[in-house]
Amino acid sequence: ICLAHILDAKGKKMSKSKGNVIEPMEVMEQYGADMLRWVLYTVNQPGVAKKFDLKVMKDAMNRVFRMLWNSYSFFVMYANIDKFKIKNSKFKSDNLLDKWIISELNILIKNVDSKLENYNVYAAGIMIEKFIDNLSNWYIRRSRKRFWKSEDDMDKKNAYQTLWTVLMELSKLMAPFTPFIAEEIYKNLTEKESVHLSDFPTANENLIDEKLNEQMDKTREIITLALQLRARAGIKVRQPLADLRFKIYELEKEFIEIIKEEVNVKEVAFDKNIAENILLNTQITEDLKSEGIAREIIRFIQEMRKEAGYEVSDRIIVGYTGQVKAFNKFGTMIAKEVLANEIKNETLEKADLEKEFKTDDQRFKICIKK
Repeated sequence: ICLAHILDAKGKKMSKSKGNVIEPMEVMEQYGADMLRWVLYTVNQPGVAKKFDLKVMKDAMNRVFRMLWNSYSFFVMYANIDKFKIKNSKFKSDNLLDKWIISELNILIKNVDSKLENYNVYAAGIMIEKFIDNLSNWYIRRSRKRFWKSEDDMDKKNAYQTLWTVLMELSKLMAPFTPFIAEEIYKNLTEKESVHLSDFPTANENLIDEKLNEQMDKTREIITLALQLRARAGIKVRQPLADLRFKIYELEKEFIEIIKEEVNVKEVAFDKNIAENILLNTQITEDLKSEGIAREIIRFIQEMRKEAGYEVSDRIIVGYTGQVKAFNKFGTMIAKEVLANEIKNETLEKADLEKEFKTDDQRFKICIKK
């Protein structure tokens, strides 16, 4: 396959006389050779003319490379904290998310291999992009708390094993597309000589669960629709709601629990008698309002932790002023989420940081220290 003409953003041939030439070396110095390769593969098929400008490079960096590197960095950070070592690459996890991402990984390997066999580099690249998005914005985001558990927790070990396996296989899969970043990830995860000396991945059909993948897709569709209803009602996701009912799909209990967490509702149920496909109860009671404020406080303290320069594993003490119902009722939840050993209704001496927290009808100070 020969690379076709590279055109400017308006679809015109690049020419020095027109002043619309973008020098390849300057692009590589700014964004790296891997990113340039990726863009040329995923704009369209290599043999087709391509519109190109630096905005395309920036979009690819945000859409693919930043997400991939953040996923890898997340694993490395927590693995280093826990001094985690992979003892056996062959393991079995009963966790729903682990089974789902491993199934998705093997589907990806199977499909990318097929597309490359047929010289469809563009389709293979787009599939990898979608997988990276699923890995970062669904698997890791939903698994994050598993990495905070105690050192000997089996679910935590399975999360490490799963993410390590996915990143390692993904680096092999991406090696023909992005040889440098694939090499960096692979060598650090395996301590082997080179990803380019390893075999290209082969899909394990036994690990593909079509029913699981279908149920997860339906679950995410319901979540998307429910979040749209929240947005129309002007209600933040951190504000808990009473219930959600739906009739478009029937889902197993495990997936219902995911909807509860993602949409932040107390009850979720299948109801074939409702008029709409999804019905969200947007009425907010006083108790629900207090819990919503508690979740805002959690977010606020987590931002304070970052501002104070704390490590992710640092335990802290939290102090606050005034009579705050959210602290009184949801103090245990707040402490757990922000890694606080104590929450005190007082101003802390020698606090590392103190800030004012505001809601529509409340205003009080929060301080933290290690």
